[in-house]
Amino acid sequence: MDEGEDVIVVACGGAARNAFGINSKNRNYWELYRESLEEFAHPFHVVSEFFFTLPVDNLDTIRYEFRDKRIVVPFSILGGEHGIEAIKTVIACAREMGCKVVSVFGIPMRFESDRRDRAFAALPEVASLSDCTLVLDMAMMVETNMEFAVDRYWTAFLKMSDLIMKNAIKWVIEFMQGPFFTVFTERLYLFVPASDVIPLNAVKKAWKKITANDSLSESSVILVASSVKSSEIEDICNEVVMESGIMPEVIRRDDSNDSKVLIFRAARSL
Repeated sequence: MDEGEDVIVVACGGAARNAFGINSKNRNYWELYRESLEEFAHPFHVVSEFFFTLPVDNLDTIRYEFRDKRIVVPFSILGGEHGIEAIKTVIACAREMGCKVVSVFGIPMRFESDRRDRAFAALPEVASLSDCTLVLDMAMMVETNMEFAVDRYWTAFLKMSDLIMKNAIKWVIEFMQGPFFTVFTERLYLFVPASDVIPLNAVKKAWKKITANDSLSESSVILVASSVKSSEIEDICNEVVMESGIMPEVIRRDDSNDSKVLIFRAARSL
């Protein structure tokens, strides 16, 4: 089995399907799925109301798909009823096949108050079913990256958020081949992206966005591009230690072109 093929992503719900670009009134969903597979460059399935590559009502098929997998990654923008039920089914099948579960969830924007309330209500249960859960609050992402929203259409922000979610999943998958569970040691992490020409400035901008919750534990992981120098990583560590007394794990991703920094902070609860 090639590296990474024992990890599989399952996009649960319509919003997660949309994040992978499988949404069009004019094109066939299967064509879009094949294009997205090629672009994402890693195996993933879709379970949604109007399109699926795994039949959520056929548990034997899902179990068979997971038979040779080590880690299953359910991905969803929480808040939709179909997505939440699909997540529970996917996790149950993964458990039955002896797979680890690393879930990646998005929390809807504040103006989607009903969906946001449903997301927070569902999160404790679906997180408790996972070995590790990574959560991106979309409102937090906007507050950290407001410059991206200035004088731009809402659709531009949606494309940006979809790209961030997909890249976050890809970057995390890199560490699932070896050190993931020794780096991400806690069960629940909040994460936020930030961009700056100087990675230290991106960290400064994003760090306080996820320190308001007094239940945060001391574990933190910061993903930076492969082009970031050792001296810059040292500056980042020093800044975080001075700010919070926490020594973060700073890890280089494989890519060198994306200047984005992703900060993951462990939380005991939300």
